[in-house]
Amino acid sequence: MPVIFRKEFRYHFSSMTGFVFLAVFWAASGVYFVLALLAAGSGDIKAFFAAFAPVLMFVLPLLTMRLYAEERNMRTEELLLSAPVSISSVILGKYAAAMAVFGIAVAPSLAFPFILAGLRAADFLSAAGCYTGLVLTASACISLGLLVSVCTESQTAAAAATYAVFLFMYLTGPQGGTAPSGFAGGAAAFFSLSARFAAFSYGVFSFADAFYYLSASALFIFLSVFALEDRRLA
Repeated sequence: MPVIFRKEFRYHFSSMTGFVFLAVFWAASGVYFVLALLAAGSGDIKAFFAAFAPVLMFVLPLLTMRLYAEERNMRTEELLLSAPVSISSVILGKYAAAMAVFGIAVAPSLAFPFILAGLRAADFLSAAGCYTGLVLTASACISLGLLVSVCTESQTAAAAATYAVFLFMYLTGPQGGTAPSGFAGGAAAFFSLSARFAAFSYGVFSFADAFYYLSASALFIFLSVFALEDRRLA
């Protein structure tokens, strides 16, 4: 896994992928922070994360679309599958590298609560919950994007499929405004990754919601390993 992690992490910045992702993420987070909080004269950091959540679903496919599909484009898949490393190490290394790049993207925004504190409008408990929820949501979304990348033949197809899945999850969640009613609505809310972010934004550290995110991440990683193992044996 460490070898795959180093290879993947370097590749994010030896190509334009990592720089494009960071540039879009930093630009969007800065604009939303200014518009949602500073320009509005608000110190409620929940407003920033509520506005930024759809943007997160837009930028993450930029990071995940090439995680495995690039191996096919570069004709290195056979070399990777025949290398003396396990399939689980390949998947976990790629996942860890993507999470590391995401961590770099989020790091500058940690200054936002302190900027609000300078304006005497900070709620550090709510901020801690928001960042915890953000990392857990990103973990599940990145693992899902990795699964899509493993199951598709090109970066373009991986990006399009990941956008479609993220859009579906957002629209069927409560903030999407199109969630069905009754049993279907309850099921959609249960499986919506974004719906479970609300409790964290209020500084409530829900074990059930954290377990759901971690379980979803583990499930998508397991399915990625299974799909890649099946491909190697085919």
